Amino acid sequence: MIANLFFIGLIGVGLYIMRKQAQLSERRESMLRENNTLPETKLLENRAVDMEALSNTTFSQRLSRSLRNIYYDIGEYAIIKVLGYYVAATFVGEFVFVTVFGFTTQVSLLLSYPIFTYLGIRYLEFRTQKEFEDNFPDALNMIASSVSAGESLLHAIQYVGKSLDNIVGREFKTMGERLNLGETTESVFARACQRFPTPTFQFFVIAMRVNVNRGGQLRRVITNLNRVLFDAKSVDMKKKALTAEARMSSYIICAIPFFFLFVVLRFLSPENYDYVMHDPSGRFLLYYTLVSESIGIGIITWLMKSVK
Repeated sequence: MIANLFFIGLIGVGLYIMRKQAQLSERRESMLRENNTLPETKLLENRAVDMEALSNTTFSQRLSRSLRNIYYDIGEYAIIKVLGYYVAATFVGEFVFVTVFGFTTQVSLLLSYPIFTYLGIRYLEFRTQKEFEDNFPDALNMIASSVSAGESLLHAIQYVGKSLDNIVGREFKTMGERLNLGETTESVFARACQRFPTPTFQFFVIAMRVNVNRGGQLRRVITNLNRVLFDAKSVDMKKKALTAEARMSSYIICAIPFFFLFVVLRFLSPENYDYVMHDPSGRFLLYYTLVSESIGIGIITWLMKSVK
């Protein structure tokens, strides 16, 4: 029974990853459609820049890029942070898989390390993307001001790299250095998209490459892009504010069974706790609680993310 639940969980994780990739592609396409003046049927063949060409790479290149990005995202004292994270993961996995599910220590380690590695990578990606998107509008404002003052795109990128002391400034500084060394704008922008494969930044890269290749009013393009990003962020913040009460209520409701089982029942009624945790017939109650809570949390998460 436990093995079947484990495989079902793996299938669920795979479907979740596929769904996130589909949502990312849908966001890219929607941003292109909203800012495209051509008919819908001519969207693909009239693109000035191939969107997929910015992020399509081989498996070895994606693996190397991911490892390099993870190292940058962890920051200083990376080895110490990684060791501390896996020590904590060992204790948590010991409690979950050995105490709760009754697995052996070896099985616990085999299950804990891949799961916590995936969760850690997802957290780093989410944190980096959020930090980049929070600071990216400042970079757009500075580029628009520099272009309005008569500076070229290269000098505007270098100015952002010198002025901002955050993740956006460091990336723009790297882009400016590579452009100074003689690299083409296509290769520099492609590397930047590999570092930050977010729809917002990729849309900015498309606008820059179109301007470099075909010309146009760069200041107006950047101003409109900044306005679109600001409106999207305002809508997202408004959505979070309107759903804050419901989200907090769902978190409390989901936490009550675990708090009652592992805290209240363990100290106030040790015999019932031992029955649920160690007795073969009582463990069915534990499995039912975990499965039903997982289903409920999944449904609530899906409902919250589906809010438009």
